[in-house]
Amino acid sequence: INNPPAPAPTPTPTPTGPATVTPAGACPTISNPVQLADAGTITGPTGTYRVCTLPARLTASTTLPYIQGVLYRLAGRTDVGSDGGPAPDASDGLTDTNVTLTIQPGVIVYASGNAWLNVNRGNRISAVGTAARPIIFTSQDNVAGQVNINSSGQWGGVVLSGRAPITDCAASGATPGTVACERQVEGAADPALYGGATASDNSGTMSFVQIRYSGFVLSGNSELQALTTGGTGSGTTLNNIMTYNSSDDGVEFFGGILNVRNLIVVGHEDDGLDTDTGVKANMQNVIVVMRPGTGDTIIEADT
Repeated sequence: INNPPAPAPTPTPTPTGPATVTPAGACPTISNPVQLADAGTITGPTGTYRVCTLPARLTASTTLPYIQGVLYRLAGRTDVGSDGGPAPDASDGLTDTNVTLTIQPGVIVYASGNAWLNVNRGNRISAVGTAARPIIFTSQDNVAGQVNINSSGQWGGVVLSGRAPITDCAASGATPGTVACERQVEGAADPALYGGATASDNSGTMSFVQIRYSGFVLSGNSELQALTTGGTGSGTTLNNIMTYNSSDDGVEFFGGILNVRNLIVVGHEDDGLDTDTGVKANMQNVIVVMRPGTGDTIIEADT
């Protein structure tokens, strides 16, 4: 799981064999809290890392810097900001917290169990990696070297909650595509709402990102997949994304207006691409590879 270190300022010989990582001395200081919680170390085939745990909610814009020997951990549901409601102003009684979570190239974030990342309405993610140094969301077992070709469902996944128009409103009698039409994120036990009337809503940017071994089942048919968008607007940028071995769908897009370029979905156990609740989705350059003996369809398209 080890990403290479940042490029050296002067040419160096190409290393041979696996790198041996040693843990950083301490967790970095970020905007909120002042310092990430130090959860000790974790050891796997590529070495030993310092584990830095994110708080349950980020209340100020925060950068997760790439530091060799540091892994970032989601301890449970981790919220970026607080829900700003279905309207981009205070007419809905809620004010946007305008929190942006920035993740530097090469950063690895891991989790286990029902931990997942939720970017709330009125907040953003900026996870921009590179081809050589992708940003990786993965499981604790992956870090520890305890996964195989059939491993899946080891943590929740990444959710972007926006305020673009959706259908299938939760409120009886609500008109689709209006601020009265909201839904709850599938798989979320506590309120995590999406929907509104802002077609150009912006939940941020994800590029050169891998999401591995996700798709935790919370109850019945309610599951999180690798990447879930709810009411994500056209201002959001999603490209160069790979999901690997999700126990549910590879990706599922609920409502909104979505543009995705260069998407790879591998090893899903339900559908590769699932579109729902009135989404208008443009997907360019997509590869879906089903794992032998599992998976449902390449595409499921509802409503």
